Amino acid sequence: MELHDALRLVFIVDAATARRGDHLDAALGGGVSAVWLREPGASGAELYRTARDLAVRCRTHGTALIVGDRADVALAAGAHGVQIGHRSPPARHVRPWFPGWLGVSCHGANDLKRAAAAGADYAILSPVYGVPEKGTPLGTQKFASLRRDCEDLPVVALGGIDVANAEAVRATGAAGVAVIRSLRDAENPVETARALAAR
Repeated sequence: MELHDALRLVFIVDAATARRGDHLDAALGGGVSAVWLREPGASGAELYRTARDLAVRCRTHGTALIVGDRADVALAAGAHGVQIGHRSPPARHVRPWFPGWLGVSCHGANDLKRAAAAGADYAILSPVYGVPEKGTPLGTQKFASLRRDCEDLPVVALGGIDVANAEAVRATGAAGVAVIRSLRDAENPVETARALAAR
């Protein structure tokens, strides 16, 4: 899978969501292009076990797997990439030895500049819309401006994105959208994923 295809619709899951096999399979079958496993409280061994099982499921659906924070676990589990956040070693330290996709979580212009300078393959920028405890939302205009300022770095939008506003987010030039609740809490994950992917 090419990176630009994988970034189209990213479903962020924790270990509990990863264990909901039927629900996850439905979302993947509906058009999720990448799963980002984010479980910051897990030990390396716990994260590896979850990532290893997810990797099998993702391969079945032709979906990319990204592991949050732990590049070593991503490598051991055969994931496509790692997502670097504030809990992780700096991207500039990971890039020299990590062969997979390197994504960086960003919240503003300086973060995006550092990600690009470190050799990141893409960034996830948030929050676009209001999310509890995630700070002041950027809004689509600010997101579009920040994205234009780092033209060579694909930027995925995260934060409060759902079926109703995904089209507006994609209109900013975002490389894709990343969601949690929209798919985790969906009554019909197949149709929700289809709608998000189509927009």
